[in-house]
Amino acid sequence: MFVWDVIKGVRFKQLKSVLLFFFKHPVFMISTVIATFNAVRVSQKEFPNTHGFHNKGNAFRHALWNIFIAKECSRFSKNNYEIILWTKEFTDWHEDFAPNEELAKTMDLHNNYIGREMFLNTTHKDYKQWIPFVKKQLQQAVLIVSIKDVVNYPTQLVYLES
Repeated sequence: MFVWDVIKGVRFKQLKSVLLFFFKHPVFMISTVIATFNAVRVSQKEFPNTHGFHNKGNAFRHALWNIFIAKECSRFSKNNYEIILWTKEFTDWHEDFAPNEELAKTMDLHNNYIGREMFLNTTHKDYKQWIPFVKKQLQQAVLIVSIKDVVNYPTQLVYLES
């Protein structure tokens, strides 16, 4: 039901933009879809029925999602700049495609960034190693209450609700 609701709610402009992503870099787009399913699956296992809120589970999912996209794309490119640029472009687009309130959007963008940085600093890790790595980083995650708070934590995951 949820997938159908998303499909029904897609506007032509959104459909056009996702198709442009596909044609821009089809292999990366397919990699992104695979990474997305894997990140959601792992997040559901690690944070059952809670990763969809603005909590630590959500911070985990966003960081892991960016890591998984970058790792999946690295199978087809060794150019980390290209990989990170794609990952940022797609995940930023997602935040516009599925808009949140401004604070939640800022939190998601920040945690996406942290995930990309984690990937760049640990490209040698495999998927199973990243899960405990991100969970460990989550222990240092900071509860924020305003957009201004985010700049105070440039290397930490952030969340809104406990």
